Amino acid sequence: MKASVVYLNNLKEVRQELKKVGVDKRGIEIMAPKALFRVIKLESIKIEAANILKQEALSSGAEAAVHREVISGKIKYTDCLLMGTLQQLKQLCIKLKKQPFGLEEIGKEIERHTMLNEYSDSLNML
Repeated sequence: MKASVVYLNNLKEVRQELKKVGVDKRGIEIMAPKALFRVIKLESIKIEAANILKQEALSSGAEAAVHREVISGKIKYTDCLLMGTLQQLKQLCIKLKKQPFGLEEIGKEIERHTMLNEYSDSLNML
């Protein structure tokens, strides 16, 4: 038995590695978005939105790092480092689009960034 770390940067690389293992085509499409981790920086988010974003991120299996004073209300805005797999971020976007306080727009922005990753990966496959 041998173990090693495999660094995968895009969906094309993930699909190639899954094919090497012998994964079924449908399994590849299901698993590929789970293999890529992304960090997205969101700037100047209202604290009301940040609180909901944090909760929804955690419920999606992702994470949202915000200023420590968001919970106390001592600040009005915060930056956020949103962290998760492409699959988790997709799930989060669905939830955010149903929320108030500008979260629908934040969801669209996150979706735009994750879709750009997938789109550029698709171009690489041509």
